[in-house]
Amino acid sequence: MGIKLLPADDITIRQGIYEQSSTQKTELGRFIDFEDGRRFRYCKADGAITKGHMCQSPPIDSDHAEVVQTGYGITAGDKDNISVLLSAAPTANQYADGFLICNKGTGLGQIYKIKKNTAAYDPCKIWLYDEVKTTIAATAEITLMKNKYLDVVVAPTTVSGAPVGVPLITVTDDYYFWAQSKGYAPLVVDDSATLVVGDRVIFGGTDAGAGDPAADDTSVSYGTVIYVAAADEYAIVDLHLE
Repeated sequence: MGIKLLPADDITIRQGIYEQSSTQKTELGRFIDFEDGRRFRYCKADGAITKGHMCQSPPIDSDHAEVVQTGYGITAGDKDNISVLLSAAPTANQYADGFLICNKGTGLGQIYKIKKNTAAYDPCKIWLYDEVKTTIAATAEITLMKNKYLDVVVAPTTVSGAPVGVPLITVTDDYYFWAQSKGYAPLVVDDSATLVVGDRVIFGGTDAGAGDPAADDTSVSYGTVIYVAAADEYAIVDLHLE
C-alpha cells in the first residue's frame, strides 16, 4: 500500500482515510504518514463537513476563558480533583485530553493536559496528567481548551481556531474521520478567487472552508498552490499545516 505508520499499528485496518465512523477507532490527533509525503490526523466533526473543505480546531468557549479564580487557587503539586471556577458548566469530560492554561496572574504561562472534568462550574473539578509546578493564585485567570482534534468545524471566514486539515470524504456530524494536514490535497476555491501556482493559499474570505490567495506575508498559510481551479472547484494544494 506504500504507507508508513508512526508508530506502526493497525490504524488503517480499523478505519481507512476514505471512511468515517460513528464510533471512535483510535486516539484523537493520532497521525498516519504515507511515503508520498501525505499526513492525516484523526478527528471528530462538530457539524457536517464537505470533502475538500478546510477544518479548524474548536473555538474557545468564552464562558471557560480568562476566568478569575476567585476562591479557587491551585497549589503546586496538585493534579487530582482540582477546583476551578468557570462562568458556565461544561459537559462531563468536555475537556478530556484538552488543556488548562493560566493566562494571567500568579502562575501565568503554565499549561497542563486535562485527563477529565466534571459537569459543574462553581467549582468544576478537573484531573490533570501532570502535577502543577507553580501555584496558581486565586486572583489568576485560567482558560480551558478542548483537544485540538475534538469537535473540529469547517473553517469560518473569520478565523476562530487553528487549521487542522482537509477530509477526502464528506463527513457526517459527530462522526470520526481523517483530516489531511500535509502533502498534495484537494481544496475548494473561494468565490471570485484567482489562485496562482507556487503562491500560498489562506482561509477563504467568502466561503467557509475554502481557500484564497494570500494577501500579505503575515497571513496564516494552508500551503502552496500546485494546480489552480476556478471558484467553487477544487485546486490542488501542497498542505503544510505542521
